[in-house]
Amino acid sequence: MLEFKDRLKFLLEKEGVTAYRIWKDTAITKGTIANYIEGKTSPNRSNVSILASYFNVNENWLLNGEGKMNSFIRSKSDEPYLVTKSGVKYYEMANGKFRMRVPFIPVKAYAKYIDEYRDAEFLSDDFEEFDFIVDKIGHGRYFAFEIKGDSMDDDSKRSISDGDIVLARELSKEHWRNKLHTEDFPNWIIVLDNTILCKQIVDQDIDNGNITCHSLNPSPEYADFTLKLDNVSQLLNIIQKVSSVF
Repeated sequence: MLEFKDRLKFLLEKEGVTAYRIWKDTAITKGTIANYIEGKTSPNRSNVSILASYFNVNENWLLNGEGKMNSFIRSKSDEPYLVTKSGVKYYEMANGKFRMRVPFIPVKAYAKYIDEYRDAEFLSDDFEEFDFIVDKIGHGRYFAFEIKGDSMDDDSKRSISDGDIVLARELSKEHWRNKLHTEDFPNWIIVLDNTILCKQIVDQDIDNGNITCHSLNPSPEYADFTLKLDNVSQLLNIIQKVSSVF
């Protein structure tokens, strides 16, 4: 009798999709997909729903083999449910959530991103895109960044490790002189004229326009330092992370 792992293998082969592609598109890790395929773990309902929506198949068929394989109206190739003014694309999912598609800035494209943002504050269509699963639609400018280095890695669950991908929302410059909501969003992407940083903001001098940046890694080389906001090109608070560690 065919099991969940067999149906998932069938879909992967049928669509020519890899575990890496699923991770990039849905945030379900490569390790999780591998465990499903090998039958080591059983899927939770949320991941079944995400995978069913991704492959455009019936949830009950995917999980239990019940009903017809195809039952959804919307497919991956359909037009987005919504495209916001900032160009973020939202795709409706069967479980009421949304696939949110944003520009993806890998480490190798940091310099290009800095140049394009500094010169025109908009991106060309040359950048790839990355999908996150979100509960609701957000209106604002969102980007996905690949993390470089281990300054934010302290071997805890809160770590943001080398190769992780984060979803970050831009904070408009008009709000930089106000109190930053660092309690709600402790981790930030900070774009400078020559590099892109991932740090916590642990202090803010509103009068002088300074922020104090902190790394989670306790190594002395990652000591706290101060930045003048006048030297910052872009501030984005991190709202979601996809781990590269499986």
